[in-house]
Amino acid sequence: MFLCKFLLAFLTNVKFLLVVLTFLVSYKIYLWIKKQRSLPPGPWGLPILGYLPFLKGDAHISFKNLSKKYGPIYSTKLGDQLIVVLSDYRHIREAFRKEEFSGRPHTELSSILGGYGVINSDGKLWKDQRKFVYERLRNFGVTAFGKGKKAMEARIMKEVDMFLKSLQSQASTNESKGVDVNPLLATSISNVICSIVMSVRFQNEDPQFERFMNLIDEGFKLFESMAVVNFLPFVKYFPSLRKTKKTLSKNRDEMGEYFQEKINEHRTTFDSSNIRDVLDSYLFEIEKAKSENRSDKLFNGMNHDRQMQQIIGDLFSAGMETIKNTLQWGLVYMMHKPDVAKAVQDELDAVVGRGRLPSLEDMPFLPYTEATILEILRRSSIVALGTIHAVTRDVKFNGYTIPKNTQIVPLLHAVHMDPELWENPEEFNPNRFLTPAGRVTKPEFFLPFGVGRRMCLGDTLARMELFLFFSSLMHTFRIESPAGQPLPNLKGNAGVTITPDDHRVYLIPRKLETSDSCEFLYPKIDTTESALRNRG
Repeated sequence: MFLCKFLLAFLTNVKFLLVVLTFLVSYKIYLWIKKQRSLPPGPWGLPILGYLPFLKGDAHISFKNLSKKYGPIYSTKLGDQLIVVLSDYRHIREAFRKEEFSGRPHTELSSILGGYGVINSDGKLWKDQRKFVYERLRNFGVTAFGKGKKAMEARIMKEVDMFLKSLQSQASTNESKGVDVNPLLATSISNVICSIVMSVRFQNEDPQFERFMNLIDEGFKLFESMAVVNFLPFVKYFPSLRKTKKTLSKNRDEMGEYFQEKINEHRTTFDSSNIRDVLDSYLFEIEKAKSENRSDKLFNGMNHDRQMQQIIGDLFSAGMETIKNTLQWGLVYMMHKPDVAKAVQDELDAVVGRGRLPSLEDMPFLPYTEATILEILRRSSIVALGTIHAVTRDVKFNGYTIPKNTQIVPLLHAVHMDPELWENPEEFNPNRFLTPAGRVTKPEFFLPFGVGRRMCLGDTLARMELFLFFSSLMHTFRIESPAGQPLPNLKGNAGVTITPDDHRVYLIPRKLETSDSCEFLYPKIDTTESALRNRG
């Protein structure tokens, strides 16, 4: 009898537990379905892996094709990460104006950077550092409202002059094979940003510079090869990826050691009355915080030297790779479009003449040249996926609910290749950026430097560099493909940026009448921040 009562009570409890469990599971399923219905539509793929196995070829092309099926806002799972892709410029502009869309993804690889710097930081540190860096760059003439633009132009033209001389030398010794412009361009563009950030100037074939550039290239490649870890964290335990992560950590450590050397050198020569560069600006701020007994609160309490190291890395990687690749694409398109190249050179000859190189003061009178640069930016769209953001809280957007930490991809490639916005988008046509009256026009759907709160800090410097390097190069040389070699393809190679295939360029000098150097146009200018302050 007792046994029967025990079994009856046990079964009753089991039934009760099953009812509770069924209810909880059903409720969980209900919440999951409700959540999915509130998300933008899109493909979900397989459990655990998400849509990763179905991404074929370059991600920006796959995402663009998916937008044709699911619309300008769609969601998908890549591994354990929820992704929302925006392929319409109106949605991108609307979203990135909002503070809740200004976060950065917290991934396995971003943890290597430790939340330092300005590109991968978040919250208060990011806001404070973005404001601080913007103000420092403005003092050096790097932003739209900077007061040191003439000094910045002199910095750039110094490198343009060295670049053209190096090209002239190589073109004369490698006439039949053509010139590999990439390493010379890397040196010159690097020297511009290095002079602003840490007052360093490298020479071609400098062993220290070669190691520095190798570290940069290796770092980009290692991050690319580890990208899957961001979506499938468990694969970091695979032997091959463990080895890659170890190599990446060594790469970051060596880069950090190099930057620390520059920080230490600056400390020994620091003079608060003579701020030479961005590093000096940081040292000034650190000393000021110490004197006011708030050193522990500076940089949100994070390590001062680590923050400076990452700021150098952020400014260098953002300021070098994108400009270098855009100019390389410019050469590729000029080889493909000799009629455009000739039109640019005819305009330069008519406005600038043959006795000097172009200057920023010439830009308003060179609309076709500027339009050609804009078309290079559009057609190459080297940051095809834009800068990936993350939402900082659950947010309603365009009728959908997007959960906190969702990654937001602004698909700039799709915007710049949208046939509803651009007539014959595959065609390279600078005239699309000119009004019937011949003035430069930039439509609101042209977003080469991003948009919103995380828009590129150095877009003004980028425009200055692109104009001065490209116009000077076109004014000095005719650009052709070496005899017997096919033209580089226009598809490019997707990675951190879209890069052209390795190629060589046949450069035919267009002699200037008075000098093959621009040095006589740009006298030495005191480019320190203190001197710029004195000039007002």
